[in-house]
Amino acid sequence: MAFKVTIFLLLFVVSQLNSQETGSDTVTEPIAAESGICRKCVCKDNKVDCAEQGLTTFFDKTEWEGLQPLKPTVVDLSDNSFENITGLAALPIQTLNLSRCGIEYIENSSFKDLQQMQVLDLSHNKLTSRLSPHAFEGRYSPEEYEPLESMRVLNLAYNEFHSLNQDLFEHMPELTELDLSGNPIITIDYPTLISMSSLPMLKVLRLRSCQLTEIPEKFLHTPLHLIHLDLSDNLLAAVPQELEETKNLQYLNLNQNPIKELDMKSSEFPGFPTLRNLKELHMCNMQSLKRIGQGALAGLQKLEKLHMSFNPMLSEIHAKALARPDDIGETYDWPPLTELYLQSNSLPEIDSRLVSRWDKLEKVDVSDNPFMCDCSTQWMVDVLVPVVERRKTNASMNMICQEPIEMRGYTMKHLNDIHRTMRCVDKYGHRPERDGAILLGTLIGVLLALPIMLGLVLLWRRGYFTFIGLRGPVDVSRAYYKRAPDNDNFI
Repeated sequence: MAFKVTIFLLLFVVSQLNSQETGSDTVTEPIAAESGICRKCVCKDNKVDCAEQGLTTFFDKTEWEGLQPLKPTVVDLSDNSFENITGLAALPIQTLNLSRCGIEYIENSSFKDLQQMQVLDLSHNKLTSRLSPHAFEGRYSPEEYEPLESMRVLNLAYNEFHSLNQDLFEHMPELTELDLSGNPIITIDYPTLISMSSLPMLKVLRLRSCQLTEIPEKFLHTPLHLIHLDLSDNLLAAVPQELEETKNLQYLNLNQNPIKELDMKSSEFPGFPTLRNLKELHMCNMQSLKRIGQGALAGLQKLEKLHMSFNPMLSEIHAKALARPDDIGETYDWPPLTELYLQSNSLPEIDSRLVSRWDKLEKVDVSDNPFMCDCSTQWMVDVLVPVVERRKTNASMNMICQEPIEMRGYTMKHLNDIHRTMRCVDKYGHRPERDGAILLGTLIGVLLALPIMLGLVLLWRRGYFTFIGLRGPVDVSRAYYKRAPDNDNFI
């Protein structure tokens, strides 16, 4: 019996030792996670989430070193209150979010040990033109200089930059995406131009809401790989001709700029230069845009998506706005459009020649325009409505007639359903729909005026108007009659 008890105790002790060893392995990471920064933040799955924690002091280097066992790749410190950023420890961080923190100053070499960092978000802070390029410098020794070679995305949007230090990006030679939106740059000065010339690998550039009035020459000359450019919500009065420098541009956003028209014959409002690789163009919410002239978009040879909507004054798009003539000018080529958005403009009609093959469009929206429903837009009822309906059922219900008056309120879908053939409106602006009423009124007036006039003549002949000085024909003849003299010798 004693032997059995001894064996049982030995087995129990061994099992407890094993469980303790196993438990020590499982609690190692949680113990580390509950130290330092992770007492204030959520540390899980290689992520450190410190967003909106009310932090007012940036963590020191010792606290960052406490995260080394966790090997975090994503750190979110957004929506806190750090005025100053100091150095971080060597960590495998790939994405660092420091947005909306009220940051005014970044200490030199703050990110030098983050050699794997690819994305740095410093948007919505209080950084100014005084930001030093040394804030982004990498490791340095007399033998070797190491920039932040992994850096690909830098977000400086909605800060207080009027200009950029000409060497600001010298430590990020591989940067491919830069966001400067919302900064009061106004004019791209020489230091800013030089700073951009140090980014040969740049692919995405955002300059939304920067109060820009123009794009200077050579500004887009160096980033040869630029494919995405956002210039929306600025003060550009014309299409920047400097765009021609962007040989590989595929996406362009010009929304909310005060451009009035595009005309290849105008020096004040020129059309687009040749952009051989542009595939997507946005020109929406432009309050001043009125007209797109012939060939204004002809330089966009590979355009696939055209967004030109919510322009309240846009009333004319030339039939050959997209057409590119050959050298002789006898034949035309159109870009291979697959998506066309022209909704909520002031277009009375859309010409059938605007697109070479309407049936090739994968998405099309031309709704909410004041269409003139006559013979010139008959093709829209017969051809375009079926195309729109094939892409999305009942999508043409918002293609509504505004003129002429007898067609107002009809949808083009209804006109297609009843196979309606529409008449031609007078090209001089005459309104044939009112001719019937006018003719009827004229006929009634003649019929009423004729007996009245006959009656008045009869009364006049009978002398009923002598009291007002109008004598009848008898009185008139008597007034001019003179008796001959009685003298027979009168000669």
